[in-house]
Amino acid sequence: MTNVYGEDWFHGNNAPLESDSRRMILDAKEELIKDRKPVIAGQMLAELKFAFWVGLLGKHYDATIWRKAIYKAFLAHGGKPRGVVHSRLNAIRRLRNRIAHHEPVFQKLALMQSHDEIIDAISWMCRDTSAWAKHHSRFHQVFAEPVS
Repeated sequence: MTNVYGEDWFHGNNAPLESDSRRMILDAKEELIKDRKPVIAGQMLAELKFAFWVGLLGKHYDATIWRKAIYKAFLAHGGKPRGVVHSRLNAIRRLRNRIAHHEPVFQKLALMQSHDEIIDAISWMCRDTSAWAKHHSRFHQVFAEPVS
């Protein structure tokens, strides 16, 4: 995004963002200001919600943001189609939301498959980070423990 739309792409109209994306940016800015943190690129990246990033992978951004900028983040395995990336990351977002809302996901979802899909999606962006995450993940040990 920075390479195509400039260091401050989240300010003003540099990037062709729709109103819902702009609202999420404003919300992130307000949080930073409330927490007395600087409204700079690094802080904004950390403050923006996962839903914002998944939204940038949506069909409505295919001809603009995806083809001009974001596809470059998914070149680790020769590139992935936007629809595949959006579908996978949106599934991860939904799982994350279920966990965050304390839903009993262990009864609803194939968590082992979800874990493997998360590690795989990380590899689309960086093989080294994916290997690190897989190595340090305690998912399989924790998942195998009996529920008390």
